[in-house]
Amino acid sequence: MQIHETAFIVSTYRSYHENVSKDIYAKLWNNPETEALIPSITDSISKDEAILHSLRNRFFYERMRSFFEKHNGGTLINFGSGFSMYQFSFDDSVSTIEIDKKDIIDYKKEKVDHWTKEGKLPPRDVRYVAVDFNQNTTEKIVEILQPLINKEPTFILIEGVFFFLDRKTTNTLFQVFKKLQKPGDLVGCVTYLPEVEDTPVYHRLLHYFDSNNDTNDSFSHQTIEHSYFQNIDGYSLQENTDEFELSKIYASNIEITDKSDILNETMYVLERKA
Repeated sequence: MQIHETAFIVSTYRSYHENVSKDIYAKLWNNPETEALIPSITDSISKDEAILHSLRNRFFYERMRSFFEKHNGGTLINFGSGFSMYQFSFDDSVSTIEIDKKDIIDYKKEKVDHWTKEGKLPPRDVRYVAVDFNQNTTEKIVEILQPLINKEPTFILIEGVFFFLDRKTTNTLFQVFKKLQKPGDLVGCVTYLPEVEDTPVYHRLLHYFDSNNDTNDSFSHQTIEHSYFQNIDGYSLQENTDEFELSKIYASNIEITDKSDILNETMYVLERKA
């Protein structure tokens, strides 16, 4: 399994629970190959994967919608954007900068342009940027992105990415965020906490990735401790929750009785300090 294949998988997950994820456009990415792959993933790892990714999407959808409504627009900067579709659910006062590897960015731009012309997506101001986080310095990434920010404030989103990065690259990205943002701007991010490493479901996840890594894509298995987010230079921690808690709010009909039974990600919202 290549890392970019997860973009198809996660978008398909979101489409299975539109009422939870609030992503009415995720189904545009659905395809027979991914649909055929998903049963083996849920059987091998966890039956709850689709609802968990939908809960994650819902959390950031609500936080970003509130932020942009409060400020009458702004810019969403989506690092590792994959096939996320948030901007099409916000009004056109929100500009978006989408950042990912070149193959994903080129494919997504082509599909989004096509669907917009067909009337399947509302027209939005989206800039697409191909950047490999592991191959560029802080200064280079800032130099590429800074000129593209034409509306303030900014909400930086990075979800489903830290797991694939090492700590050095993660630290670099937060230096990038600090240089791009101004006081009051927000960062939304996601991680597995280290305690997840002790759960059987996490071991099944690693086994699945290792067993299906037929292209030898290299990625880290990073988990990040809570204290990391309390001590990021230039940022204060505003909010954190996890998918187990979100399930009680947005998916009370789904029976998840123990957070150790699921791949429980933790979401953070950080505010740029003065």
